[in-house]
Amino acid sequence: MYYYLGHLLLAFLWAIFLLTFIKSMQNQNLTESKLFGILSVITMIVILIVGTKMMLNDHSIIKSGKWIHVKLSLDIILMLENLFLLKILKQGKFVSSKCGNIMYFFSLFAFLSMIILTMLRPF
Repeated sequence: MYYYLGHLLLAFLWAIFLLTFIKSMQNQNLTESKLFGILSVITMIVILIVGTKMMLNDHSIIKSGKWIHVKLSLDIILMLENLFLLKILKQGKFVSSKCGNIMYFFSLFAFLSMIILTMLRPF
């Protein structure tokens, strides 16, 4: 039970940190970008560990339907986006306004979709 609540809270934290990281990269603020980049990666790693433990402890989650495959695919896409943004930051570059908006709204849609999929388990 505690894994579910912890996983959900970590998902909210990761969403906040990643979305703020994208906006700070768009605004070309180096110190904020580094801070939120580190925070988003730390929460991403912790949520990956907690989610893996949760699925290993409760095998019914894996067999509960196709929704878990869609959610995990969205997780992987967001993790790759997070690592891509860190790579750009390490090179000392930032994202353009248009690219930042696309990444921001895609990430927002992905996080909302993951929460809806987890709560409703529609298929």
